[in-house]
Amino acid sequence: MNDTLTLTDEKVLAEARETLAEHLQLQAEGYKCQTRDLMNVLLAVATDQGTIESVCSDLPGLPNAETMRQHINEELCVAELPQLQQALNHAMAQGLPPRLWRRAQDIAIDFHDRPYYGKKPQEKALWVQGRAKDGATRFYRIASAYILMNNLRFTLAVCFVLPEHSTVDVLRCLLDQVRRLRLQVRRLLLDRGFAGVAVQSFLEKEGIPALIACPIRGKKNGTRALCRGRRSYRAQHTFKAADGQTRTAEIAVCRVFTTAKRTGRLRRRAAWHLFILINLQMTPVQVRRLYRRRFGVETSYRCAAQVRGWTTSPNPAYRFFLMALGLLLVNVWLSLRWRFTQRARRGGRWLDTRIFRLSRFAKFILRALQRRYDSVHQITATVPPLL
Repeated sequence: MNDTLTLTDEKVLAEARETLAEHLQLQAEGYKCQTRDLMNVLLAVATDQGTIESVCSDLPGLPNAETMRQHINEELCVAELPQLQQALNHAMAQGLPPRLWRRAQDIAIDFHDRPYYGKKPQEKALWVQGRAKDGATRFYRIASAYILMNNLRFTLAVCFVLPEHSTVDVLRCLLDQVRRLRLQVRRLLLDRGFAGVAVQSFLEKEGIPALIACPIRGKKNGTRALCRGRRSYRAQHTFKAADGQTRTAEIAVCRVFTTAKRTGRLRRRAAWHLFILINLQMTPVQVRRLYRRRFGVETSYRCAAQVRGWTTSPNPAYRFFLMALGLLLVNVWLSLRWRFTQRARRGGRWLDTRIFRLSRFAKFILRALQRRYDSVHQITATVPPLL
């Protein structure tokens, strides 16, 4: 077989490291730690889902963990967050398939939170307040723009959400990055976190078609008053912001049913889903079918969790970096899978995704690093055991 068609663990490591090194200005020119070591330890932390301490302990050839932490804290600091975000966005754009530019695309935007259990104040730790989840109400939050094409889920851009950022600021940041890629936006599919009046007014002013999940609020009034009847329908509802600003929007009220009838575990019952339409003319059935595509963004977050490192570091920049690095590595994996798993068949090629799953991608990187830095194969007891 031609070597160019063979994907080895060394090639996977080189692809991931070069993607980072080309866009991230991380430098470590010490006599113990070099720039390549710094890149490798970051990749090991992500793919092993570990910490700097555990990775340096498992790879004896690496510099010690304290040296690595010092270099990372020097290179990844809060003052450089805008530059770090820009560099990561450039890296994510590198492996996008050219076919994305052939036509306008539907783009999904969502928030992603990681709990913060520390005690630092907001202005120093840069956490944001949110609804209780995983025993925490403080979170490090990123927002991402994502696209689904032929079952490939690519992240286009990320935005670090800081305490002073409004939802409109986050949306504008992601749209600016998408426009820099010169991608044509057909429609935006937004999570319920973007259902506010300010976002609706911004999208209407910009003339961007959008579909926004609408939260159901109130006991008898509010949007819950729309959840009546036996069929899906369209209606109008007036939203009111905390500052008194109001806006009347088109609402698609969709009556759906659970899948309990298929599984046989629970009684089949009806549920209501509400969607806000901005510059769109669609029936409730069309709305429901379109928004189902947005759920792929949750898959991208679950995949990113498989290549996301852990830390107890108080450095907010490093915490944000680990969250974005997971999404970036998923993009690298998808790009490699697209190039090396194609199979010929009549009527068009298909991807044999079984031969290069995300878990294998992570193992390839770890095996290449173990061969480079050695690994711990045994331990020795210092005293005889007490039986």
